[in-house]
Amino acid sequence: MRNPLRTAMLLVLLLSLAVRFNVMRDGYFITDDFMLQSRAMESPLTWSHVSRVHTGHFEPLGFTVMWLLAHLAPWNWGVAVALLITGMAIAYLLAWRMLVELFGRRWLTLVPFTWLALTPLTLSATTWLSAAILWTPTLAVLAGLTTSTVQHLRTGSARSLVGALAWLVVGLLTFEKILIALPWLLLLGVALRPAREPALTGLRHVVRARWRLWAGFAGTAVVYVIVYLASSARDGASPSLGRPTVSQVWDFTYLSLFRTLIPALLGGPWTWQGVGYGGAMVDSPRWFDWLTLMALVILTVLGLVVRRGLGRQLVAVATYVGCSLAMLAIGRVAFGGSILALEARYLADAVVPIAIALGAALMPYRDEAAPWLPLGTSLGKSLPGRSLHLAVGAVAAAVGMLSIHATNGYATFSTANPYRPFVEQVRASLHSLPADAQIYDTNLPVPIVGPIFEEYDLVSRFVAPALTTEQRASVGHLTQYSKPYFLDTTGRFQSMRVEGTSNVAKFPGVCGWLVEEGQAVVPLQSEAFPWGWAVRVGYLSDRATPARITLGTGSREVQLDKGLGEVFVPLTGGGRTVAITGVAPGASVCIGDVQVGKPALKQ
Repeated sequence: MRNPLRTAMLLVLLLSLAVRFNVMRDGYFITDDFMLQSRAMESPLTWSHVSRVHTGHFEPLGFTVMWLLAHLAPWNWGVAVALLITGMAIAYLLAWRMLVELFGRRWLTLVPFTWLALTPLTLSATTWLSAAILWTPTLAVLAGLTTSTVQHLRTGSARSLVGALAWLVVGLLTFEKILIALPWLLLLGVALRPAREPALTGLRHVVRARWRLWAGFAGTAVVYVIVYLASSARDGASPSLGRPTVSQVWDFTYLSLFRTLIPALLGGPWTWQGVGYGGAMVDSPRWFDWLTLMALVILTVLGLVVRRGLGRQLVAVATYVGCSLAMLAIGRVAFGGSILALEARYLADAVVPIAIALGAALMPYRDEAAPWLPLGTSLGKSLPGRSLHLAVGAVAAAVGMLSIHATNGYATFSTANPYRPFVEQVRASLHSLPADAQIYDTNLPVPIVGPIFEEYDLVSRFVAPALTTEQRASVGHLTQYSKPYFLDTTGRFQSMRVEGTSNVAKFPGVCGWLVEEGQAVVPLQSEAFPWGWAVRVGYLSDRATPARITLGTGSREVQLDKGLGEVFVPLTGGGRTVAITGVAPGASVCIGDVQVGKPALKQ
C-alpha cells in the first residue's frame, strides 16, 4: 500500500457507509417525505417553490433535491438511498479534509474521523429523507466552511476567503442553522492561536488580521436574514416560531445534554424508543446516562491537565451547542415540548465541532509548538508511545462498539415501517385502473401522512407523484363523480358505492321523487349528523341539465346527463333530507334513490 493512512481512512469510510446502508436499505419514506414529494408536483422548479419557509426552515437546496426526486424517481426508495449514501460519503470526505487541515496526516487523525463517521448522533438526521436533505449537506458545508476558514486564518489567501464565503452561501441555502457556525468559527480561530497568548489578545488578532473574512460573513448573514424574513412573511411561516417557558427551556436543555448529547459522545444511546412509525428517540436507562457522564468528566479532566489550550476548544464547542439549543428552543420547543430534546437529529451538526475538539485533545495542531502541559509532557516521557496509542485505541474501540450497538437498536425501529406494502400497492393499483375511472378524493385510509399536514393527507395529494400527466390533470379537481374509485386500507382502488343511510322506501314501479318546479326533496331513513359525507343520487333525466345537491348546510353544483345515471359528490353537512334543486325549466328528472355515507366496495 503506497499510502496506508489513506487506505485506513477509506476503510473507515466504507465501514460507516455500510453500517448506514444496512439501516436504510430496509427503511422507507415516512410522513414528511410523502408530503414534500406531493408538494413538489404542484409547481415547476422555481425560486418561489424552493424558497418556501417550511416549519421555520429555509431550505432551497433540500427542496430542489426533493423536487428532482419527485419528478424523476417518485416513491423510489432505492434512488433515495443511493442519494443519501452519496451525500454522506461527500460529507465524510470533506470532514477528513478538514481534520487533515487542522491536525495534519497523522494516524491519530483517524480517531475523531472514525467517531464522526460512526456516531449515532447523526443516525436519524442522515437516514430519514426529509431530515437528510437538511442535515447531510449541513455536515458537508460545515466541514468545507471550516477548512476554508482555517486556511484563510493561517494564510490570508484570497482563494480561501472566496472559498469560505462560497461555503457559507451554500450553507445558508441549505439550512438556516448554519448561522450558528459563525461565532463558533471565531472562537475556533482563537483556539488555534498560541495557547500562551491571552484569549482576548488572540480574539483581537483574529478579528483584525482577517477582518475581510468576518466582514464578508457578517454581510452575507445580513442579506440572508432579509431574504429569510421576506420568504417567511410571504409564506405566513411566523406561527412556526414561539417563545418557550422557562420550565420548557430548562427541561429541554437538561434532556439535550444529559440524555442525548453526553451519552452520544461515548457511543450511546443504549436503547431507543419508537416515534411514529419509522423513527426513534433516545431512551437509555439512567445507569447508562450516569456512566457516560462520569466517563466523560474523567476524560475531560484528564485532557485539561495534559493538553495546553484545550479549554478554548471546549468553550468553542459549548458555544456552538448553546446556540444550537437556543435556536431549537425558539423554533420547536414552544410547540413540540421539551421532549424534542430526545430527538438526536437536532444536535447532529454538532459532531463537526466536537470532532475537532476530540482531535485537539489527542494531538497538536499543524505546526503547533509546545502543545502539552508539564503533566502531559512527563507522561509522554514516562509511558511508552505504544502504551498511549493502545490506551487511545482501546477507548476508541469501546466507543465504536457502543456506536454499532446503538445503530442496530435504531434500525429495529427504522426498518419496522408498516406502510411500504401499502405504497407499493397504491402504485400498482393506479396502473391497473380503467381509463374512465375517477379517483374519489378522501382523507387517506391509513395514518401514513396524518392530519397535521392538512390537505396533503388527501388521496389526491398523496398519489400525485405516482400519477401520469393525464391522471394528474383531473385528480383532485373533480367536483362530481360518475365512475368513482376509492382507496381502501390495503392500497387498492375499488369501484365505489356509498354505505350509510338511504332514502325511505318507495312503492315498486313508482318513479321515486319527481322533480317539480325545479326541485325535489328526498327523505332519509335516518338522520345524518353533520360531517363530511359521500352523497350518491340515482336519477333518470330526459335531457342534460344542471342541478344542485344539498345536505343540510352543504351543497354542490352538478351536471346531470341525459338518461339513466348516478352522480356522487362529497358534502359536509347533515340532516334527514337531501334536496335536488336548480334543475333546468322543462327538464323531466326522476330521482330514484339516494345514499349518504362513506365510500365502500361496490358489490
